[in-house]
Amino acid sequence: MYDEIQKHLETALHKFSTDEFYNLLLEAKNDYFSFTGKVNEDDEDYETRMNLFNDWYLLQFSSRNDEEVVIEKYIKDSGLEENLAMSFRSVNYSIFEFTGKNIRGQYSFKDILHDKKVSLDKEHPKPTLVKGDIFTGRILSIDNKNYLLPGMCLVPSEIKPSLKKESKKVRNMNNKDEEIKFLFKIESLKTKWLRYGHIDVNKIFVF
Repeated sequence: MYDEIQKHLETALHKFSTDEFYNLLLEAKNDYFSFTGKVNEDDEDYETRMNLFNDWYLLQFSSRNDEEVVIEKYIKDSGLEENLAMSFRSVNYSIFEFTGKNIRGQYSFKDILHDKKVSLDKEHPKPTLVKGDIFTGRILSIDNKNYLLPGMCLVPSEIKPSLKKESKKVRNMNNKDEEIKFLFKIESLKTKWLRYGHIDVNKIFVF
């Protein structure tokens, strides 16, 4: 299923970034990088940030001229199976901590924002993470199995206490828009931290 998910996302990205959809892609890029900080091709995290953008563009972006999320257009065009379509519609965008393998041998995470544990499908490839890594990212759930998408924004582990504190405040708002604002803020502060690495991390990641 992991390979099938990736194949659908790659197909959708190709379709909705060319021809008549190119301007839609440009609008999304302008929005995303104004929220999270500019990106340059020679940045060390360029590929990672583009993966994050691609995931957001497909699964969460809607144009000011058309409120339909991009993935909905793909679902309609492709006749996607309902269970897979529902998983794309309900992606879990959050801040996670990688906790290693659980007793069942599954790669596991603490969803810091939503205060719950998440484990990947047993057949899921090993994430490019080490235990204790904290990152913003997206997890899809289908048929009670979870799959981690490629786009991940790693942040310093030193800010875990402030992340937990702020996550609780945002969680209590029970508002998806506020969650996205918070997660974009984390990604923008990561960009700032990379630009000003000489400044103490706790003076940059201030909410």
